[in-house]
Amino acid sequence: MMEEKDRRLYGELQLPFNHSYLHGRIYPPFIKQKHLDATRIFQLRSDDVLIATYPKNGTTWTQKIIQNLHKVHKTGHDLTRGDKVLLEVMPWLENTPHEIVDKMPGPRYLKTHNSYNLVAYNPNIPCKYVYIARNPKDVCVSLYHHCKGFAAFEYDGPFEEFADLFLKGTVESSDWWEHVKEFYQNTRDMDVFFMKYEDMHADGVSAIKKLNDFCSLPPMTDEMATEVLQLSAFKSMKADPKSNYSWLDDVRKKDQAPFMRKGTVGDWSNYFTPELAAKFDNKTREVFADIDLDFCDKL
Repeated sequence: MMEEKDRRLYGELQLPFNHSYLHGRIYPPFIKQKHLDATRIFQLRSDDVLIATYPKNGTTWTQKIIQNLHKVHKTGHDLTRGDKVLLEVMPWLENTPHEIVDKMPGPRYLKTHNSYNLVAYNPNIPCKYVYIARNPKDVCVSLYHHCKGFAAFEYDGPFEEFADLFLKGTVESSDWWEHVKEFYQNTRDMDVFFMKYEDMHADGVSAIKKLNDFCSLPPMTDEMATEVLQLSAFKSMKADPKSNYSWLDDVRKKDQAPFMRKGTVGDWSNYFTPELAAKFDNKTREVFADIDLDFCDKL
């Protein structure tokens, strides 16, 4: 890594990675003002389901589960087509031309990383939002590898530096704690199904059945949910070229971890010192003091 005085800093925030800064939020550098403007006036449908997450919180896993729910139910939905990659059948709303999304058959399942106040929303259209929240320490580790892996960010700093940026809310999608809390409090009373990534790991069958019902799909037995869980296993996704984002390999650094790295709970313990873990837990307790949501654990 270059000496500190020689490092390139980007944008008005002078951060050590390339980015866009829009509406007080940090985005990947390829997200521009026109994309957000289009997203905020996006024409929703009543049967839309938005998978709304902070990056690296289990987005792809949730998308794959939903895809496999339709597969097991044999709905014949377009998202089960084997000739399309996951991002084509469940596009990222901030980074997909909306004329493409407008032509998709319903129900549409759309990915978004926008914050609560910037997410596509219309009080007169009762669409659904699936929100997944993951331990911020695991998110920090995963987002660190994500930032280092994609060439567009031009980042090559140490983990300790990135963890400090994460605590300050100066990473992609800004402050994790604020992002999670706003969706959890849901002051606009949107139809939000809030899941914890760790609960999905602990009892996948129960989580899948709840998600199935929220998406208004036919009743699901434990056996069917177990099949979905097996089809959506991380090992299967990582080996599946339609799901593992290998179609983006040409924009990733060859010497970094793949887009789908581990998908585990607790990998943070391989990176965090007790002191750093305490800083994260203290912020979690402080920000979530008035809500019943806990992500604190120990080395």
